[in-house]
Amino acid sequence: MKTFKIGFIVILFFFILVGCQQDDLSDTATVAKEHLEELGFEVLSYEQHQEKYELTSDKVDSDQLDPNSIWQEGIMNNPKPYIGENVDVEKFAVKNHPLDDKQCCGNVNAEEKVYTYVYIVEEQVVGGIAIPDVLDGIGLKGGFWSSLDGEMKATMSY
Repeated sequence: MKTFKIGFIVILFFFILVGCQQDDLSDTATVAKEHLEELGFEVLSYEQHQEKYELTSDKVDSDQLDPNSIWQEGIMNNPKPYIGENVDVEKFAVKNHPLDDKQCCGNVNAEEKVYTYVYIVEEQVVGGIAIPDVLDGIGLKGGFWSSLDGEMKATMSY
């Protein structure tokens, strides 16, 4: 009888651990993942929620001075409709992305994946960027970034 109780406890503990390890995505991560899959990308991994912030005019104005900002007007995303809204940023690693075939930093190809940062407002994708997984000439990841779909390319400024 004692062996039965110990066995039951071990099995119960196992099921509790397995249940706790499910990779349930948040609502915003699910929206981002579905969008990436609709674009034809194969999602390799969820890299986690990156940040949440309220988009303000002050942030947009300060980002106009940052050459790496996604909110630069006319570069990637038009920020005006989202002023005052909460923005969630979700990061995924994907393949089958147009940047898989792009070369950077001394003709180096992306190392089997591209990192995507998907910007979501009220459970709608409003934009994002993609960065190939390469090391640039000074040992930093990236070297350039593009629009989420890989069409617009911009050099990162360090």
